[in-house]
Amino acid sequence: MLAEYVDEVSALNADGELRYYPGSPYLAWRLMREQDRMRLFELHSTEIDVLRHNFRDAGRRAMLFAGDGFDGIKPLLPPAPRRALVLVDPSYEDKRDYGRTLNCVEESLKRFATGTYAVWYPQVARPESQRFPDQLKRLQDRNWLHVSLTVSSPPTDGFGLFGSGMFILNPPYTLAKMLKETLPWLVEVLGLDKAAQFKIEHRGD
Repeated sequence: MLAEYVDEVSALNADGELRYYPGSPYLAWRLMREQDRMRLFELHSTEIDVLRHNFRDAGRRAMLFAGDGFDGIKPLLPPAPRRALVLVDPSYEDKRDYGRTLNCVEESLKRFATGTYAVWYPQVARPESQRFPDQLKRLQDRNWLHVSLTVSSPPTDGFGLFGSGMFILNPPYTLAKMLKETLPWLVEVLGLDKAAQFKIEHRGD
């Protein structure tokens, strides 16, 4: 898993100088199979133009929508065939994004209960971020995976990102094992102080 990611970054920086970083839409597109399809939502007008440029050769396999993904996903569920990964990763610059994410996933589960939902969230000092994982756990009492990667102690001024978390509902059964093998290396490479660590919680069927 990690080797594939490094290969993709290296391919974008063929001259050896690290100048380009592939975002999650690009990485997902690169990993798609021929029969897979992607739907992307971007609220900010400048960013949607960048996405359209980067996906100009994707054809109908990747459809881009300028708008709010929280609302845009509703008519797409359930998909046909009934297999899909839904990635939810708002900026959380607006603290209301935490509540909107919870509502989005809760409503999506009602429409498409067997889908895989991956929710990214930042580790920051905000109380909304601190209680977010427990709120996600209450959406589904089983078959979820929660993983966090902390790279440093929280900033003393209370501002700034010190780690990230991912909460996956209905995860692939092999994912927890793969992450347990990968995360220790990431802590060693990315950790900035003694607070660097990873955590994995998993509740199966």
